[in-house]
Parts: sequence; C-alpha cells; structure tokens
Amino acid sequence: MSPDRTVTGADERLLTFEIADGLYALPIDGVLEVAEMCRIACIPSMPKDVAGVVNYHGDALPVLSWRSLCDIETSGQEANFLVITDRGSDVARLGIAVDRIAGLVNGRAPAAEGNEIVAERRSIDGRIASVLDPRQIVARAKQVIESSFDQRS
Repeated sequence: MSPDRTVTGADERLLTFEIADGLYALPIDGVLEVAEMCRIACIPSMPKDVAGVVNYHGDALPVLSWRSLCDIETSGQEANFLVITDRGSDVARLGIAVDRIAGLVNGRAPAAEGNEIVAERRSIDGRIASVLDPRQIVARAKQVIESSFDQRS
C-alpha cells in the first residue's frame, strides 16, 4: 500500500470510483454501503433513464442515473452501486451506479460551498478526480425525482 493510501480517521478518507473514463471521489462518511449491481426495477411513474428502484435490505432504494443527476455519461458496464446519504442522516439515501471501485484514499471532504455536485477537482494517484458532495447529490436527486413526477402530472 502506498503512503497516500494509509487509512486514518473516517473524516479524512475518500472512496474513489470510476464512471466511464472518469475518476470520482466521495467522502466515506457519505457512503453507507458499496453493493453489487443487481436488477433495477422500473418505477411506473418515472422515466427509465432517470431512476429505478432496488430492494435494499427490504426497503425500496431509488437508484438514479448519473445522466439525470449531473449529465455524466456512463459506460453501461456498472458493476456496483453506492448507497449514499447526505451525511449524518441515513433517512435521505439513494443509490448511484459505478463502473469500478478504485479504493480508499486519504483526503478531507471539500468545504461545503455552493450547490454544485462536483465540489472540487484534485489529484489522486496521479489522476484528476472530481470530488463530489453527497449532500448536493441527495438534494439534486430530490429535485430530479420531484420534477419527473411534476412532468407526468
């Protein structure tokens, strides 16, 4: 394990993952679980390309597409999904599909500023990674779901 991958306190770690050719990171305290991709069921009142739902420990967990959240194109080869929360609350949670988990790295969460999903870009293992804000992902997911229902009414 290289020195920059040494594990420290949970508030100082980022989970890195890939979507298509991009490297992304989330503060580990915003990730409840990494799960294997499973069949995503359609939500009858929602377009399939926006969101679906999976059985998550007996509860319905919405899984949103990256395209609907922030216009990120995916490879279609998603192997896992992350169950994320808006930090400190496991009530507001959702799933997001990822191609590959890269691992845990040292790094503090970006300071909360603005309302962008990508809070900052930084170098991780020699690549530029987009560090995401879980609170903004959950907030954007709520907007996407609500606007999708409003359009169908």
